[in-house]
Formats: sequence, C-alpha cells, structure tokens
Amino acid sequence: MNPGHSMFDLNQYTVDRLCKAGVTAEGLGRCTYAEEDLFYSYRRTTHRKEADYGRQVSAIVLERK
Repeated sequence: MNPGHSMFDLNQYTVDRLCKAGVTAEGLGRCTYAEEDLFYSYRRTTHRKEADYGRQVSAIVLERK
C-alpha cells in the first residue's frame, strides 16, 4: 500500500451488501491479480506495462421462484 492511497475491498463489500439484502453469499478468496495461471488481470498487465489484450466479464442473474 502506498502512503496517501485508500484501499477498498470490493469483494467483501459485495458479499456484505448481498448478506444485508437477505442473500446467502460468501467470498471465494480468489485474486485475479495474484493467480496468474488461472486468471487474466488487466491491472496486472498494466502494472507490468504489457500489451493490452482481453477483458473479463461477470454477470449475476436473480430469478423469482
């Protein structure tokens, strides 16, 4: 962490919001930045000044029963 920079845990924020809304949710504890063999990371490639390629998309669907 750099002095003067704020940190935000988006994963935990999302889990907390879902739980507050009555949804059963938990974090997987995965990191796209650190787990290079499993995930592409735009942030990782930017930090390494690598070529810009690929994107990651996620979707959540809620259905009424």
